[in-house]
Amino acid sequence: MNFIIVITSPYIKDPMNILIRLLTLLRFLPPHYGVIVLFLFFMSGFQVLRVRNPKQVATEAVDRIRKQVPRFPQEYLIYEIMDKCEEAQEFSRITKIDFKDFPSSPQHFSETWKILGSLRDVVEELQVVEKESKFISSLALIQAIGELINISQNVKIIPNRLHRRSIVKITKIWIRALEPIAQKIGNISITQPIHNPYVIGDPVEGSLFVGREDIIRDLEQLWVMSQHLQSVVLYGHRRMGKTSILRNITNRSGAEIKVVYINLQSLGSVSEGMGEVLMAISDGISDGLGVPPPEDEALLRLPQRTFERYLKKVVREMNYKGLIIALDEFEMIEELIEARQIPPNFMGVLVAWVQMYSKVAFVLAGLHKLDEMTEDYFQPFFSKVHTIRIGFLKPASTYQILANPNDNFLLNYTGEALHLIHNLTAGQPYLVQLVGFLLVRRYNEQVFEIGRSRDSTFTIEDVEAVINDPEFFSRGRYYFTGVWNQAKEPPGQHKILEVLAVKTEGLTLNILRQKADLEPKKFDEALETLKRHDVVCETENRCKIIVELFRRWVVENHF
Repeated sequence: MNFIIVITSPYIKDPMNILIRLLTLLRFLPPHYGVIVLFLFFMSGFQVLRVRNPKQVATEAVDRIRKQVPRFPQEYLIYEIMDKCEEAQEFSRITKIDFKDFPSSPQHFSETWKILGSLRDVVEELQVVEKESKFISSLALIQAIGELINISQNVKIIPNRLHRRSIVKITKIWIRALEPIAQKIGNISITQPIHNPYVIGDPVEGSLFVGREDIIRDLEQLWVMSQHLQSVVLYGHRRMGKTSILRNITNRSGAEIKVVYINLQSLGSVSEGMGEVLMAISDGISDGLGVPPPEDEALLRLPQRTFERYLKKVVREMNYKGLIIALDEFEMIEELIEARQIPPNFMGVLVAWVQMYSKVAFVLAGLHKLDEMTEDYFQPFFSKVHTIRIGFLKPASTYQILANPNDNFLLNYTGEALHLIHNLTAGQPYLVQLVGFLLVRRYNEQVFEIGRSRDSTFTIEDVEAVINDPEFFSRGRYYFTGVWNQAKEPPGQHKILEVLAVKTEGLTLNILRQKADLEPKKFDEALETLKRHDVVCETENRCKIIVELFRRWVVENHF
C-alpha cells in the first residue's frame, strides 16, 4: 500500500511507468522472488519522495534483483522477447521483430530458448519472402503457419508454466495474423508440365542462388570497398556452391572490379609445364577483358616472362579498378606439382605478380584451406590470403530455394516437407537441388504421363518416395562417392564413418573410439579431418554424420 501511495504522489511525473515496471517484474519472477521484489520496491518508495526520481529508483531496484537472482537476466530477456512477439499482431510487425540479444549459449531455460529459436526462424523466413513475388510470399506464409502449429504442439517440452502459456498465446496471435493473407493464394490450374527449375551438377545462377549474401558481401568489402585488393581462398565441403559463388560475384562486383573465372579441372594432364597453365589463365583473362592473349609458342617457351608482360599490358589497358583472377578447383595445382608437371615454385610466382601489380589479386576455390595443402608449395601464399569458409545453407535459405526457384513456379511444399528436406540434406546445396529436381519430375510423370490426379503441393510422402527410389543415390553418386573418396587420407576416416552410419543419432565419443578400434593418434587425426571437412560434427560429446542422406548412402554401399 505504501508503494502505491508513493507512485501516485503528485511529485512523480510518470507513475504508470513505474507501475508497469513493477507488474512486469512480478509477472516473470517465480513467486518466492516476488517477495524480494516487493520488499525492495517498498523500501525504494521512501526514497522516491526524497530524491523525486522514481524512474531511476525503479531501474536501480531492477538492477538489484538482477544481481541477487542468478537466472534473472535470462528470464528478464525471455519476457522482453515474448512481449515483443505478443505485441506484433500483424504480418508487417512480425517481420520487424529484432532478436539481436538472443543468447548463443543460454545457461538457463534451455527448452524455452529452443522454442523461441523456432519463432526466430519463422520471423527470418517471413523477412526473406517479403522481397519475393506475391505467389511465393503467400506460399511461404502457409509454410510459416505450419511451423507455428508445430511450435504450439511442441511447447509441452517447456517446464515453466508461464513460459508455455506465453508461447501458446504468441502462436495463436501469429496464426490469426497470417492466415487471412495466406488464404488469398486461391486455386491455380496447372494445364501443362512444369518446367524443372532446379539445377543439379552445374553452377547455380539467378534466383536459385540464395543464402550466400554474407559471403558475397565479404568479397565485395575485400575488393570493391577496400583500397587494396586482397587475394582470397574459398574452401568448403564438396559441391557446397563455391563455383556458383565465383560465377555470381562476377556479375555483382560492379563496374569497378572485373572477375575472370578459370576452372583448373579443365586442364587435365599437363604435358607442357607452367606455360600450359598460364595459357588457360591468359585465355580466361582475354575472354573477360578482350585483351588478346600471348602466342601459345611464346608462353610455352618463356612462360613466366611472357605472362608477366601480358599481365602488365592488361593492367595498363583495362578500365577497371582491379582484376580478380578466380582459379576454381585449385587442388589441381598441388596434383600438378606432385606429378612434376609444373614447378614447385608456381605459387611463389603468383605471389610475386600480386605484389608487383596492386590492381591484381587471385581467388582460389577448393576443398581445403591452404594450411591443409603441401606447406612447401603454398607457404608463399599463407600470409597474403584471406580465407572464407563455405558452410551449409540455413533452413530459411533451403526453403527459399525449394519454394521459390523462380516467380512462375506453381508447385507448393508443405512446411513438414520443407523441414524434412532440410533435415535430410543439412542444407547441402547440391542435394537440396537434387531432391527438388526429382520431385518436379515425379509430379510431371504422375500428372501428364500416367494421368493421375494429384494435389500440386509436395508432402512428406512425396519426399520419402523420391529419396527411397534407387535412382536418387544413383543420380547423386558423384557427390556421395566424392565425399567418400576424399576421406581416404589420413587413414581411419572410412572406419569412423562406417561405425557412425549405424546410428542416426550418432554415438558418444567414447563408444565411437571403442568401436572404431583405431590407434589413439590415428583416431584423433581421422576424426578431426572429418569434422574439418564438414562430414562429421561433434556436439555435447556425441558424434554424428552431418548429412543424413550421406549416412544412408554409407549404409547402402559399405556394409
